[in-house]
Amino acid sequence: MPSNLFFSLRPSFRIGFIGLLVVALALPLAARTKNKVKKLAKEIEQSFDAFAPTGMAVAVVKDGEIVLQSTLGYKDAEAQSPITPNTLFSIASCSKAFTAACVGLLVAEGKLDWSDKVTDFVPGFQLADPCITSQMTVRDLLCHRSGLGTFFGDLLWYGTNYTNQEVIRRMRHLPINRQFRSEFGYQNNMYMVAGEIIREVSGKSWSEFVVERIFRPLGMQTTVPSNDELAPGQDLALGHIKGKKVPVYDFNATKPAASIYSSVNELSHWMRMLLDRGRWQGKEVLPAAVLADMFTAQVPQNVSAVWQSWGVHFRAYGLGWGMFDYAGKKVIEHNGGMPGYISKVCVVPEENLGVVILNNGMNGVVNDAVRFKVLDYFLEHTGEDWDKVFGRFVEMGEEYEAHATRERTGSRVKRTKMSLNPEDYVGIYTDKMYGDAAVEMRGKTLHLTLQPAAAVFTSPMEHWHYDTFKVQFKDDFLTFGLINFKLDAYGKISGFKIDLPSDDFHFFNLDFRKKQ
Repeated sequence: MPSNLFFSLRPSFRIGFIGLLVVALALPLAARTKNKVKKLAKEIEQSFDAFAPTGMAVAVVKDGEIVLQSTLGYKDAEAQSPITPNTLFSIASCSKAFTAACVGLLVAEGKLDWSDKVTDFVPGFQLADPCITSQMTVRDLLCHRSGLGTFFGDLLWYGTNYTNQEVIRRMRHLPINRQFRSEFGYQNNMYMVAGEIIREVSGKSWSEFVVERIFRPLGMQTTVPSNDELAPGQDLALGHIKGKKVPVYDFNATKPAASIYSSVNELSHWMRMLLDRGRWQGKEVLPAAVLADMFTAQVPQNVSAVWQSWGVHFRAYGLGWGMFDYAGKKVIEHNGGMPGYISKVCVVPEENLGVVILNNGMNGVVNDAVRFKVLDYFLEHTGEDWDKVFGRFVEMGEEYEAHATRERTGSRVKRTKMSLNPEDYVGIYTDKMYGDAAVEMRGKTLHLTLQPAAAVFTSPMEHWHYDTFKVQFKDDFLTFGLINFKLDAYGKISGFKIDLPSDDFHFFNLDFRKKQ
């Protein structure tokens, strides 16, 4: 695969004999560092070859300088156009750290406090539990301890025509299944609410604020807050799923959670600022006190047996950042994922070290393997054979997926019939949280459309067994779903549920009732 490697090492130069002596003594160390980086670059190429994402860009910063940039593969698999250090990727949830930083700037200016109540700024904010609603603070929004389950409510913004305000209005119907303030539940919608607070306090939209207060001061000239600000012909990596190009996701709501597009070159500016106590080129962009708050653990996360086997003792979430310990150092990082893209930004403040990894092949394990390789090299730690470790995870995932598909397919009961005529299933159904769904006849075939996301969640309905139908929505990210219709005591259709396994979108929370 084509690659571009850029190495930059900065010795200290002074005039006179002492300066010359310092330089002379530094040369062996510089040479060793350069050789180490060259070896690491080859290791990164090996990970790329092992996991084969469509394209990948990596940048490593150390002691205030970019010491490695590696670009591999293609931004468009069909055109085979190469990735560059300036190629823009969707950084997805790595956007959250920018949103937390924006809130932090308002806190530093005394216009907001982490402990301020959400309802003081967003009167329409309401969750199913009135106590949580009244007590929810800005800090709670940013550290995922709202009481909602991970990804609960993502169906409200994914592919829908809902505005931020409409998503907020509907969130009151989401089930609470975690302990408020003591259990972690990853929430995109809470970051959207934080964006609405930024608008209320500053008088500027989240997009305007993040550009003015973060991007411009950091010289991030091509980074944009969302897809609707991408320019025609811009150096853009297209997302791919299983080698197939997917359309750029069009954000309507929830931008502050996941909508930024950036490059490894410009994200290097961001990392260098974070590692220099909030300064960029000598000027303060983010107060050090805000950084300290963002990098402080707020809610614990589980340390699985696998993490423990890697020597990890704690995992937690701060404000816009996750964190864990590795080789005796505190690692601060965040991952991101949107259809076709996986991102990772990772910094180790004690070592003045950072790495950003972006890929457009929907392949998260390569990012994890590269991150650990970078940490091992610069922390001088003997870790695992990371390509082997994560390669096994891929195998296990594929085995599980194949088994689950066989199980679902094998559970189909053959030679069964629908309880009613096809026309009896036709109608408008509604879920109080999500909205309406339409079942209609198109020719001789039943067809389902979830109306808030009609372009994505639509499919012909193939009879599966009894009163269950198979659908395949227009999203390569999802497997097939089973629509299970329910009959009332009079033998008439009363509603349906959707059985569609997904780690990201919880269709099981939807309960559609037929409108009369």
